[in-house]
Amino acid sequence: MSGAQRALWTFLMYTLVGPFFAAIVIAAVLVLAPLLGLGALLPQNMPPLGAAAITTFVWTVIPAVLVALALSPIALRQENVGWILAAIAGAVAFAISATLFPIGMESARPYLTFFAGLISLAVREVLVRAGVLTA
Repeated sequence: MSGAQRALWTFLMYTLVGPFFAAIVIAAVLVLAPLLGLGALLPQNMPPLGAAAITTFVWTVIPAVLVALALSPIALRQENVGWILAAIAGAVAFAISATLFPIGMESARPYLTFFAGLISLAVREVLVRAGVLTA
């Protein structure tokens, strides 16, 4: 696979699969928190499950594009994007996006930043398993 193909697949996966994973995580948290007795930790003004998942998918396109723009040039030059670099890129891109475009849940921002790093790692793993990047 050429460097240009790796960069294209990296960009596409981060911008499409990343928001999908984010929406799935938020939906899972909203479903599981009350079942596990953690419903009091959720913000009081949470929208319904479907609206929260769709809003998450749409809003996370911004940090996903930032991560894709940061990691695609690396994928262009080499066959691997390190896991720590992917996690940092996801967390920093989310922090920048949440600062520029507030989401209204400032008390949850550290946890959401952590989840953004994990989601970036999950997308990197998809790329590794698809053979786009090497482990």
